Amino acid sequence: MSTYKLTPLEELRLEKKRLREERAIASRRLAYQLQYLNDNWGSMLTKGVTSSVKTKFAETMDNLSGGSSHAITPFITRRTNPWVNFAISNMPLLGSIAWGVAKPAILAFAAKRVTSFLFGRKRKTK
Repeated sequence: MSTYKLTPLEELRLEKKRLREERAIASRRLAYQLQYLNDNWGSMLTKGVTSSVKTKFAETMDNLSGGSSHAITPFITRRTNPWVNFAISNMPLLGSIAWGVAKPAILAFAAKRVTSFLFGRKRKTK
């Protein structure tokens, strides 16, 4: 009993089919990732900024507590408002809420400007 060998044309067709399937899978994965970015870009941005600020603040505090006598204190020492601490600790959540409110307003404003630019009234000349 002999095994069936594929012709070069059949091999190419199988390879083409396999590559189409891989492309479809990659397309779905990319669409999912883009949707995730679209839904969460505000919180991701605020998380990145807050972590960067926290890291810089920690480095500055370490430098200050290191005992360098020539360092000038970059911070004013006073009591902070508890609402500020609350806002900073919940920055990603507040950012996503703010974006949820601002996004429709921005899109409406942009649509209004574009339509007024494209279909604006013709001014009368005297």
